[in-house]
Amino acid sequence: MIIKNRIFQAQIKLQELNIQAVVVTSPSNFYYFSGTWLDSHERLQAIIIPQNGKPVIIVHEMSKEEILITEPFEIEFWKDGDNAIELLAKKLYPFAAVSIDDSWPSGKLLELMEYKKNVSFTTGAGIIQSLRLYKDEEEIDLLRESGKIADEVIEQIIEYICPGMTEKEVGDEIKRLFALKGVDKLSFNPIVGTGKNGAIPHHQTDKTIIRSGDMVVIDMGGVKNHYCSDITRTIVVETEPTEEMKKVYEVVKKAQDEAVKAIRPGIALKEIDKIARDIISNAGYGINFTHRTGHGIGIDVHEEPYVTFNNSQILEPGMVISVEPGIYLSDKFGVRIEDIVLVTSEGHESINNFSRDLIVTKSSKIEMDKGY
Repeated sequence: MIIKNRIFQAQIKLQELNIQAVVVTSPSNFYYFSGTWLDSHERLQAIIIPQNGKPVIIVHEMSKEEILITEPFEIEFWKDGDNAIELLAKKLYPFAAVSIDDSWPSGKLLELMEYKKNVSFTTGAGIIQSLRLYKDEEEIDLLRESGKIADEVIEQIIEYICPGMTEKEVGDEIKRLFALKGVDKLSFNPIVGTGKNGAIPHHQTDKTIIRSGDMVVIDMGGVKNHYCSDITRTIVVETEPTEEMKKVYEVVKKAQDEAVKAIRPGIALKEIDKIARDIISNAGYGINFTHRTGHGIGIDVHEEPYVTFNNSQILEPGMVISVEPGIYLSDKFGVRIEDIVLVTSEGHESINNFSRDLIVTKSSKIEMDKGY
């Protein structure tokens, strides 16, 4: 019923935009409209959703056992040696205006255009992304489940960290903890940035040793039932933080708190960004906040809508975004706090609920827990 409704909503969008069909290709979009996760890599996989009538699934024959749903689809299998793009072109007859999945490689589109020279091709964002912006109840429950696991893992990893470990050891433990909870796929490779590495927002976790007194940024997420989590916390290892660390942390925490509190239907995304950015700028750290305040999340860890200074899009119930302001002091340390937030009819709901207070790890507790 959910899949049929999503297709129906896509057909309404097609009618509104006067487009005859949309072609869905990426694994995440394919899953959204079919309920089947399929990544055929270089081989063509596509769903053609027409303005009227049955949608068509086109996949390689080796995926026969993976296509779990037959209604409301017509299914076309192709085999090695077949021209899959030509098959797709035939199935698009007699459409004159077709929307294409934004994730489809341009080379494939150019090949299709050779077969359909009289067809007008447009971006699929107005159809696919405009539907995926709003999470239905099933998706919201899956995001809550994924977020709860992330809360549990961040708590466990903070208890695990102690001086002498490397960032990579911590990153590997994050992967292990997620796997123990049935999450084998991560939203992204964990970011563990200790000391000055924390001042690099997307630091590539390496063999840097974590030392007592270091501030450590931990950014991580897992994929449970195809829905992502994403959480960031910043801690201090073993030794009480310096006054500068405490000051910067409190500025970021206030920026994140106030931005989250402001989330409700009717407010523009750029206003959420402005709230967080103004607090950080007024504290004298504006130039040290170097990225957007947040992003949408769902089947993909980064998807629309984006919380940027120039995004006038209005928040509506069912949208889910991250709120993750940060301050990065080059060659010193960085601070970022991130939670996933659902826009509700009356305001908002935080998907993550682990403490946002500055935590100082206690090595004696860690040693006891590790059985030393």
